[in-house]
Amino acid sequence: MSVLAPAVGAVIAAILESSVLTHFQVGGVTPDLVFAVGIAMAMVLGFESGMTWAFTGGVTLDLLLPGRALGSSALALVLIIAAALLVARAVWPPRLAIVSAAAFVLTFPYQVMVVALLSLTAGVVFGGLSIAELFVSGVINALIAAVAVVAVRALELRFGEPERMAW
Repeated sequence: MSVLAPAVGAVIAAILESSVLTHFQVGGVTPDLVFAVGIAMAMVLGFESGMTWAFTGGVTLDLLLPGRALGSSALALVLIIAAALLVARAVWPPRLAIVSAAAFVLTFPYQVMVVALLSLTAGVVFGGLSIAELFVSGVINALIAAVAVVAVRALELRFGEPERMAW
């Protein structure tokens, strides 16, 4: 797949996250669609697709959500997806359980980084992150990443470049 597909997908995911998913709360936590699908995209498709997703999705989130400084979500997503790429490189090929576990574990530093960046740039008062909310957010992101892995692999098999013989 080209780099255009992750860019368009990230914009669509950011629009869904900022409009529809704000009304869907489980335990007081809204899903992080751009984060979870970005983890799956990066671990399955690689560096270019992952970084394209992270930057485009982060900037779009910053533009759509009020009170966010431009670039704060993009910075957090780029750093966290870079960590996911390191995990994918260590355990290649990434399995569904590994991608879900990475999404669960990386939820904690992502949430802390977003809150810290918002408190530094936008003046948002840090109200504290409860462990229960972080756990629920991690579970939701792991489930979203698991579904996204299946979808990304199917799209890659259908529209990706065919393997060729190397002579």
